[in-house]
Amino acid sequence: MGGFIIKEFIKKEKLLFFLILLFTALIIFIKPQNILSHIEWNTIIFLSGLIMITKAMEESNYFFVLSEILINKLHCKRNLVLFLMFISITLSMFLTNDITLFIIIPFTVKLKKVLKEDYLKTIFLEIIAVNVGSELTPIGNPQNVFIWQKYNISFIEFIFNLFPLFIFQFILLYLFAILLIKNEKINIKIEKENYDNRIFFVSILFLIVFVLAEKNDFSLYSLIILFAYYLFFDFKIIKKSDWNLILTFILFFINFGIISEINVINSIISHMNLKNDFSLLTASVILSQVISNVPATIFISNFTNNWNILSIGVNLGGTGFVLGSLANIIGLRLSGNLSKISLFHKYSFLFFVISFIFTIFYFK
Repeated sequence: MGGFIIKEFIKKEKLLFFLILLFTALIIFIKPQNILSHIEWNTIIFLSGLIMITKAMEESNYFFVLSEILINKLHCKRNLVLFLMFISITLSMFLTNDITLFIIIPFTVKLKKVLKEDYLKTIFLEIIAVNVGSELTPIGNPQNVFIWQKYNISFIEFIFNLFPLFIFQFILLYLFAILLIKNEKINIKIEKENYDNRIFFVSILFLIVFVLAEKNDFSLYSLIILFAYYLFFDFKIIKKSDWNLILTFILFFINFGIISEINVINSIISHMNLKNDFSLLTASVILSQVISNVPATIFISNFTNNWNILSIGVNLGGTGFVLGSLANIIGLRLSGNLSKISLFHKYSFLFFVISFIFTIFYFK
């Protein structure tokens, strides 16, 4: 029985299992001191509140129902896909890229017969879209939350920094959709589903208060209030929230904090000249492609205070190879198309290359 549970855990949480193994190896061979000092507690507190709020929004089914109402009015396949992309971009700015995929992908699967041969392209465009939308705001994805917390940046300042890249990728994604999706008429009629107004609007209020509280050093108190509310009034939200994500982040902080202190690693990084904007951008992008943008952000942040270029690099690195962002894997898995990675790369890597070229020339 125990062996079966462990196998299921490894199958479901491969990344977390790897981080646990890495942590164990570092403890045995490196024997670090004060491992808890590597944890960015403000980020952990904020993410803990964010996963509960976004889970509540997801459970309310409100966005799903709203999409159904609007989509029944569309009668052109290209407009349908553009609408799904726009929803993906908008929701990911506030609900994070992975949560948005949990809402939009199941909805898109329902439209498989309508989309026909353009179904896979639509899934790919949605996955790229959530990475584009989430890059704009400090709460759009985990790496942005971390950068926002660590470098103590204002909400507006963060948005302004990513705005040029966001606008370019928004236009580029629109052109991709125009070129890839056929402009043919369709007939859609989806049955309405139930939703919970109370959970949704309470969560919207909590999100606003939580963001304001964080910038006024009341995030811990607001988290306690938030947790208490869901504990007594909507316990299922606490039960269904992704607490493994919090553990994953804690291990990210500890593991990469320890690794960054190893002399050999420090020597390698020092030769990369991360004080140079182009070197920092390139290192952020490449490392994101190899180990995903969240751990890449945490690791590189140990060697630079240039949050402007770091945030651009790791968000840009979320597109391209499937490992660039965990949202890529989540989207393909939710849609049942994890085996289509090579086909996904055909579109995502082209999108990444064009975006990277723009970034180099724009920020030169």
